[in-house]
Amino acid sequence: MKSASQTLRREAKGDSPRVRAAARIAAPPIVSGPERDTLQLRVYRALANGLKTGMFKPGEAVTLRSLATRLGTSAMPVREAVSRLIAERALVLLPNRSVIVPRMSRARFIELSQARKMLEGMASEAAACVPATPALLRQLSDSNDCMKRCIEADDLHGALSHNTAFHFILYRSAAMQVILPLIEMLWLQAGPFLALSLLTPGARWTARYHRAALTALRCGNGGAARRAIEDDIDETTEQLLKRALFEEEPIVIAPDARLQVVSSR
Repeated sequence: MKSASQTLRREAKGDSPRVRAAARIAAPPIVSGPERDTLQLRVYRALANGLKTGMFKPGEAVTLRSLATRLGTSAMPVREAVSRLIAERALVLLPNRSVIVPRMSRARFIELSQARKMLEGMASEAAACVPATPALLRQLSDSNDCMKRCIEADDLHGALSHNTAFHFILYRSAAMQVILPLIEMLWLQAGPFLALSLLTPGARWTARYHRAALTALRCGNGGAARRAIEDDIDETTEQLLKRALFEEEPIVIAPDARLQVVSSR
């Protein structure tokens, strides 16, 4: 089984099997303005993806040297990527100059969830108002199926990766250049907390609202697409407010904690 460091390193170099296999369905992190595919951008994308898929834990301290080692690159592109992630509030620079993955307060999580509902609901509604192509529907369906298989196999990183792909394929199809970068920043801030919380005892992950979003997209029903994504966010938010590990609470993970999936019919 590959380590998180190996996965990060290969993604930074652009030769990860998962990156190649999911290239047709995975949306890259949204960036403002045109950017060349430089080493600096690949390192940023690898770190951003790592934050969203549970490779970093809330409260974890990171150093330029350790990240450069994990990515198999020099410190310079890592420094630039970390500075960008600090500006996006995905990482925090402490007064002693150390950098950590922030833990999540209950109030901040509620605010992030409310912002996600507003922006992602808007993007979903706009996406459904454009006739969906067979290719788009196939990409979304493939992402959702891959996510469910990863959950059943207890592959948290894979499940989060395909879940991210599903959402951003949908949002990207709306072609909203202002909204997309804002959604990306919210996901960067929430990702490590969501990944850790999904390993708490009794946590379940249901894919039923993804199916509802697909149905709405096929029918061109913008209101239904918005409701499906809002319900998807609400379900996760409500569950984690009951079970999650906020910064004022001790982190305890059951040794046999497993993801659970409830498939809709």
